[in-house]
Amino acid sequence: MAYVCPRCGGPVARDVSAGASILFGLVGALVSAAFGSLKCAQCGEIGHSEFPPEVRSQMTRNSILMGVGGVVLFVVAVSFLAQGS
Repeated sequence: MAYVCPRCGGPVARDVSAGASILFGLVGALVSAAFGSLKCAQCGEIGHSEFPPEVRSQMTRNSILMGVGGVVLFVVAVSFLAQGS
């Protein structure tokens, strides 16, 4: 999901940690993206405070949903593996 840069109007994307993705797979990527920084291709890192209030509330809601999704995915994977034992 891309947001609009408040500085230049370009696309802003969440910065996903490659290390978390490698170590923890999809769950790590989701949690990292949920709480990672936002970066614009032209302006670099953008602080949350630079966005309008309605965009910040949307970001918070999406971060919570991604974090919960990562936890649910982890629980489902662990329960699936536990049933196989």
